[in-house]
Amino acid sequence: MRTTRVFDVANRLARATGTRARIRLRPGGGYLVELSLPPGMSADAQLAVLTVLADADRFGHHYTDTAQRVWAEFDEEREKHP
Repeated sequence: MRTTRVFDVANRLARATGTRARIRLRPGGGYLVELSLPPGMSADAQLAVLTVLADADRFGHHYTDTAQRVWAEFDEEREKHP
């Protein structure tokens, strides 16, 4: 897997929000990046987050009354043998 893509997305999310992104290994392989969103984000920051999330294999948003977070999943890339 090209983990540089995972770390690049985590870094770009952190820069867009001013918060810390967490990277974890997924049980079935690949990586999960999670980030808590700060309250009162500007429209530009929200657009930046969406732009970064588009680079993931899957992404989503989780909202509760007290917090919001986004997540991005990256599949494990396997080498193809002829």
